[in-house]
Amino acid sequence: MRTLPAIAVGATAAMVAAVCIASGAAASDHGSASAPDGAIKHVLVIDLENEDFNTSFGPTSPAKYLNDVIVPKGQLLTNYYATGHFSTDNYLAQISGQAPNKVSGNDCITDTKTFASTYTDVTPGTLDPNQAKYPGQVEGSGCVYPAAVKTIGDQLDARAGENEGEDGGKLTWRQYAEDMGNDPVRDHGTPDPVGGTDCAHPAANGTFPNHATTTDQYAIRHVPFLFFHSVTDNAASCAQHVVPLGSVKTGPDGDTFTGHLAEDLAQKRTTPEFAMVTPNVCNDGHDDTCVGPNTEGGHTGGLVAADLWLKHWMPLILDSPAYKSGEMLVVVTFDEASMKDSSACCGEQAGPDNANPGYPTLMTLFGGSAPTAPGQYPGGGRVGAVLLNSKWIASGSVNTTPYNHYSALRSYEDLLGIESGGSDGHGHLGFAGQTGLRPFGTDVFAKVEDAN
Repeated sequence: MRTLPAIAVGATAAMVAAVCIASGAAASDHGSASAPDGAIKHVLVIDLENEDFNTSFGPTSPAKYLNDVIVPKGQLLTNYYATGHFSTDNYLAQISGQAPNKVSGNDCITDTKTFASTYTDVTPGTLDPNQAKYPGQVEGSGCVYPAAVKTIGDQLDARAGENEGEDGGKLTWRQYAEDMGNDPVRDHGTPDPVGGTDCAHPAANGTFPNHATTTDQYAIRHVPFLFFHSVTDNAASCAQHVVPLGSVKTGPDGDTFTGHLAEDLAQKRTTPEFAMVTPNVCNDGHDDTCVGPNTEGGHTGGLVAADLWLKHWMPLILDSPAYKSGEMLVVVTFDEASMKDSSACCGEQAGPDNANPGYPTLMTLFGGSAPTAPGQYPGGGRVGAVLLNSKWIASGSVNTTPYNHYSALRSYEDLLGIESGGSDGHGHLGFAGQTGLRPFGTDVFAKVEDAN
């Protein structure tokens, strides 16, 4: 495993924020991602769970495939940060730019005995009157956002018009969720033709579980598109866009895949412009010991299980026509760091409902010290990310530029050609439209033949 350059952690919050904001402002007034126009036609994002950068990418990491195979194929972002704790808020940030509120920041948990969560609307859910300070942010707490609050999926749908997906053509976006609908009574949703259910969410104010079963390790809290009325209010469209991942059968003669992701990636024309891939709570590393099987049939969880999932699914992704052509950006990252790290970068702002996005109030149940001032817990900690592209990212490169989940969303919007609307008028949603926020730039994208 390669030795990484030392990263200063202590006393860096202000320094990191200054570098990120200053660099972005220097690029242009609204900071656009720097791959050539039209070079990236597809973005695929994989989120793993709850690990600090040094645990995931350091010399003692158990994630051997991640570090020995995936990292050398792409660029390692050593200063990539999450934006909150727990999971739900970080996933929401990556597709909508919405900041944690006091409910989303607690994984929507309303019962501290069973840790069940409630599918409640954000109330009042109106735009905060101080849009200069809180661009694109809505007032109030809750987990399900009103239809006026958009996702990157909505942006791509609006651009595609009414012809999206017709005659077997590609969808603008898709969320692939492992195990979704294995137990329809538990997960809800409508039957999917190839198994499981689509668009699996409870009714308004219904509850959803946070614990896996032996046969169903699906977690809606890791499937952010289902927390927006702009997606779920059109049941047919939601069922088309939010689908089960599919499955892999491992064996000595190689892996055999079934389901939507494998089918969609088989051709460029059926590969979505934006895709988010969500492993189950065993295979994303969330559960230390899995009640159901990991990808190879055992019950070891954590980074070991996440690494096994990558070992089997990443070859499918990197062998896809869209990736091999150089038209797909693949991002492997983590939703948040461990709770001991609430650092932030890039001038991350707190939302109007939660002055400490890195401190979910339920942490008081686990002995956490409640904040005594705004900004005491500014973010979700340093998690790192790997960016892969066969044409525009140099293999084995290391990048210390600070980025976070909002920076990533801004980058995806730019790369996919979304140029209008959003909170800044340039196509960036929520805090992705923060003034001066830096997207992935020339430090990330370069002609591979020039960079290697």
